[in-house]
Amino acid sequence: MRRLDFHIHFNSDDPKLMDGLAAACREQRTWACMSGGLRYGGHDMVPNEQVLAFCKGKYSDCFLPLAKVDLWDKADADQVYRFADAGFKGLKCIYPYYEYDHDLYMPVYEAAEKCGLPVLFHTGNYRPSTSDLEYRRPMLKNMNPLNLDRIARSFQNLHMVMAHLGTSIWRHEAAEYVKIHANLYADLAGCGAWQGVSADDLTELMRPEIQRIDSTYENFGKLVFGSDAYVTHPWIVANAQRHYDALCDMTGVPDEIRKRIMGGTVAGWMGIRLDED
Repeated sequence: MRRLDFHIHFNSDDPKLMDGLAAACREQRTWACMSGGLRYGGHDMVPNEQVLAFCKGKYSDCFLPLAKVDLWDKADADQVYRFADAGFKGLKCIYPYYEYDHDLYMPVYEAAEKCGLPVLFHTGNYRPSTSDLEYRRPMLKNMNPLNLDRIARSFQNLHMVMAHLGTSIWRHEAAEYVKIHANLYADLAGCGAWQGVSADDLTELMRPEIQRIDSTYENFGKLVFGSDAYVTHPWIVANAQRHYDALCDMTGVPDEIRKRIMGGTVAGWMGIRLDED
């Protein structure tokens, strides 16, 4: 069965580097959900249109396109319908001008729900950059996981993934929000998360509110695989999978739920069969 990585950055269009990431994904039998787009703090990534072209072209056997939505001082909900019509499989939100649940952005999420596009939200820590000097925006406050509560309540058929589970800043709060909302999931992407959470930590984070032990492991089913790999750092795909597998082994997660974590959940949202090449 193939796996699906919902969190990879299309940060370079260098042919050799793209070929390297594609090779890593093929070796791991993994679909890579690729997000690029402009305005990532002080730098840009490969524009959405190019991401789509690469994913539908040479790398159509291993890359899936996500469109980066520009949540700035203006927001265009109509672009979501254009993204869906063009063939994007989901959306990425990061570095917003206002908090994620600002009134200005709500039509964007409504459109995503109508189009059936899952949304990956960066949450938690974000390194300072030169753009902070220009914009002077409250970035960590804007990407606090609490800002997803209103969205999850308002659009209950919208599949949402909290990237990084809030990082170490808001990890415990983020886990509670995931358990509250049926449509809110999280990944452990990034060295600050999948290498920073032990099996004991994860068991405590995912345990039910009342009982100490959950023999069903249902809350673990709210996790999805995301490596936070880059075109320029393809080895992260395999490293992250090994760590996710180790966490599943050490916590005793059943195979059925492990399959959901490692791609089954997101593949179901996208209509992709992981048991087919």
